[in-house]
Amino acid sequence: MYLQLNSINKVFDDTDKESLSDISLEVKEGEFICIVGPSGCGKSTLLNLVAGLISPTSGEITLEGNIVKEPGADRVMMFQEAALYPWLTVRENVMFGLSAKGCSREEQKEIAKKYLKMVQLWHYRNYPIHQISGGMKQRTALARALAMDSKLLLMDEPFSALDKQTINVLREELEAIWEETRKTILYVTHSVEEAIYFADRVVVMSENPGRIREIIPITLERPRRVENESFMALRQQILQSVKAGVKKSMEEEFDGPEGGNEEDED
Repeated sequence: MYLQLNSINKVFDDTDKESLSDISLEVKEGEFICIVGPSGCGKSTLLNLVAGLISPTSGEITLEGNIVKEPGADRVMMFQEAALYPWLTVRENVMFGLSAKGCSREEQKEIAKKYLKMVQLWHYRNYPIHQISGGMKQRTALARALAMDSKLLLMDEPFSALDKQTINVLREELEAIWEETRKTILYVTHSVEEAIYFADRVVVMSENPGRIREIIPITLERPRRVENESFMALRQQILQSVKAGVKKSMEEEFDGPEGGNEEDED
């Protein structure tokens, strides 16, 4: 299997509370996996573990058989904020990091051109970052991530800070890019609609601690339409799964053995 998470548990040093518990997941090369769940269920923590930014308390993560122990060029992370370098132009931001891969200046320019055209920003290549919109900044960040040609693209709610119209445009662009590149993507989102739009499989997480509640395959034909009856049925199914996970965690927290009851207190 391309990417494997084997019985991952995470407890942060400043707390005794488990953030993630017994997370196991297998991802095939070229799959688009979306992760949804309530706030606090550990979605971003899971992505940071795969990125190698933090280490699991127990369990093991492997990519093509190699254990993930630290950040690496085989995994590129794209965050909610574009995290671009404001003193560089759009093209220079995309080129940034390619020299470390051993690319010549001319190769860097050609690679940047390829991906800026892919995200429809080539005509803005010489613009300073402060002169482009939020949506264009995220396109630049996406082009930079794609330019690194990593084995795995990790995306943490990359469109959530944008307006609805811009989100719809960027969804279509990312869908087209994925169809062309077949990059393996792990994508965290609060939007069930977005998850169904993109995913081959949707991983539904529950909280306290974060666990995989359900993995739902999405077999709808692409491109997908939110008004489609099957799409809406899947949306309802996943929303119910997310809500059930929240309810179950609340019951365990407040009605479990440690919660006690009135008779115990007398």
